[in-house]
Amino acid sequence: MDQPVISKTIGQVTELTCIAPIIPGKADALREAFTQISLSPENPLKKISTIHFARWVIFDNDTRLLFTSNFDGGWEDYLRDFATLDAEGLDFIFQYCVGYPGAQPFEPFMEYVRTHQVETTFFYPAYPNASVKQIFLALDWKAKTDNYMRELQKPPSPNVGQ
Repeated sequence: MDQPVISKTIGQVTELTCIAPIIPGKADALREAFTQISLSPENPLKKISTIHFARWVIFDNDTRLLFTSNFDGGWEDYLRDFATLDAEGLDFIFQYCVGYPGAQPFEPFMEYVRTHQVETTFFYPAYPNASVKQIFLALDWKAKTDNYMRELQKPPSPNVGQ
């Protein structure tokens, strides 16, 4: 029996790459599902605060779906977050893939991902020691600092000091 593929982790960022077969004739429905998700102001991926990025690609003449993601933390924790925080979103996408068992219960979903995971040949996170939460915090501080600096550049009010 083949050994399961192990995701690579650099710093606190882990990668995951999976390729799943699409049910014949369902690629257009899958594209429509992605369109609906991308147009939704309440994109379900926002529920998972550890995602650096996630990408899905339909390829091989509409026969396979590539999913790749970088995220904070461990592989199982990430899958569990997906399965508990966005089970509906997972099912909405992967229902078009052969053998997809659903996000719940968790163990069959985890085994499905493990079965379809492929080894990542090269993995590079630009900020391996910065979590998504830390990046958002840094961006918030930058925006506040920029705003403060703009306020300091304004001339004083004519009534100041009277």
